[in-house]
Amino acid sequence: MAQSIAVILSKNRLSGSQEQLLESRIALGLADRPEIQLIVIPHLYDLAPDGPAIRRLRAVADDMIVLSWLYPRASFWMLDANGVKGRLGPTFSLSPGDADEPPPPGPSQPPERTVWCFDLRSVDRPEPYVEQIQRIAELSVEPAAGADRRAAPPCEVVEAVRPRWYPVVDLGRCTHCLECLNFCLFGVYGLGPANSILVEQPDACRAGCPACSRICPQGAIMFPQHQDPAIAGDAGASREGLKLDLSQLFTLASPAELAAAERELARKEQQAAAQPSGPPPSPPAATDKDKLDRLVDETDKLEL
Repeated sequence: MAQSIAVILSKNRLSGSQEQLLESRIALGLADRPEIQLIVIPHLYDLAPDGPAIRRLRAVADDMIVLSWLYPRASFWMLDANGVKGRLGPTFSLSPGDADEPPPPGPSQPPERTVWCFDLRSVDRPEPYVEQIQRIAELSVEPAAGADRRAAPPCEVVEAVRPRWYPVVDLGRCTHCLECLNFCLFGVYGLGPANSILVEQPDACRAGCPACSRICPQGAIMFPQHQDPAIAGDAGASREGLKLDLSQLFTLASPAELAAAERELARKEQQAAAQPSGPPPSPPAATDKDKLDRLVDETDKLEL
């Protein structure tokens, strides 16, 4: 057993926020514990694949606990894509569908270690996180040999980051049908060993466009910062209706037009969310036809 367990605290994009306060309180609750090595990194989704934070995570050889502002499924497969592999451990942040994820296919199996992923949006108090981390540490860490054992100081990895937007592939669901590769016009996807799908040029992805996630037959493609939980990586969210928009529009618009329409819708949703307003009236529930008509209207307005 290891002498300590690495706890990765991925910071929120916004500084001076309630989210940052929660991070500080969790870090305080984990302080002075020799069985825990706290590693603080920028927002997990924004890390460069060859940057200092990812290199630090790759250096962790044993079990790890990850606290981030993302769904556990998205965090787990994001780490896997960056060479930080393992099996997904149970936490209170998991949806029922997360626990059913099979191991990645292929001849190389993940290392015999567990990666526990917490979504910091699950609870707005530090105590549940600290308590479960302590329980995990008791099972994963060798008891202290003597009274002189001291806690290691927290390690903060400094890295200049910017908000990123790119797909994350759940290899437990992906059947490598290559529909995403054939659909995407921006060169995001490529082929790996044995014709497996690979996110080859993540930064070529167009910000705000989740079109490839909608066309994936297995729901294997995630965009962790998307507003729709089913696209962002919530395994328990319903995907009903996600494919309807694109499947009925294939004869009406090209992939480039659909991607542009998705980005325009995301831009308008962000603008609307930023507008201060009083309590809005409850809108009538949108039907599938309403959603389809709206996307067609947005596509028609584009100058392509």
